[in-house]
Amino acid sequence: MTIDKGFTLAEVLITLGIIGVVAAMTMPALISNHKKMVLKNQYKKLYSTLYQAYNKSVYDVGGVTDCYHTDLVTGVQGEWGNTNSCKDFRKAVENNLKIGKICTTKAADNGCLQQDQYKGLDTLITDKPDYTEDELENNNKNCAGLNKNSINNNNLVYVLNDGSIVISYLKDTVPISMLIDVNGQKGPNKWGHDLFKLSFSKDGNNYKLLPSGCGINSYEKGGVSSLEMWKSMHN
Repeated sequence: MTIDKGFTLAEVLITLGIIGVVAAMTMPALISNHKKMVLKNQYKKLYSTLYQAYNKSVYDVGGVTDCYHTDLVTGVQGEWGNTNSCKDFRKAVENNLKIGKICTTKAADNGCLQQDQYKGLDTLITDKPDYTEDELENNNKNCAGLNKNSINNNNLVYVLNDGSIVISYLKDTVPISMLIDVNGQKGPNKWGHDLFKLSFSKDGNNYKLLPSGCGINSYEKGGVSSLEMWKSMHN
């Protein structure tokens, strides 16, 4: 006589219950990690696109431009705030980037951004429970180009063909100090998640795209700073 061996219904149900509990505990973390990986890959793609376009633009204007954020050797700022100085370089950049839409002002009203799509740097600073008066004063004095009103109403904005967004620090001048949104209007539209700071700077005879200036260490809950994201890409 043979005896059939198997699992009882109770044992099967207990096993399925355990699997369900483990899945419920691990799935949110897996989904979160997947989203972060997707955003990181989108960052890499947009960074590469911008790096190639900007360096090609330097070549197109003769191999040298004064339209950069900072000379990393001397610490002296370039002519990036001068519209006339950057006129030819801006034209080259716009020729080399695949841009679907340009808003020279009022980006939120003209369709490049959603209304109040992002928090401004001023909001991020005042959201900090331990912000200092010096931080607030410095932001209002030196970093106003990244405040909410500037982003919505003043700054030049490019929407690339893939939907990613590049926001200039200044009104109607080529993005040299810039915010980049790696997936455009899809969201979460948060600093340190899909929104990061970059600057186009000079390093000797070379030009680099890296986090510098206002906002490089600012991020919203659950995100990473622009500096951390850039470093992780280069590790």
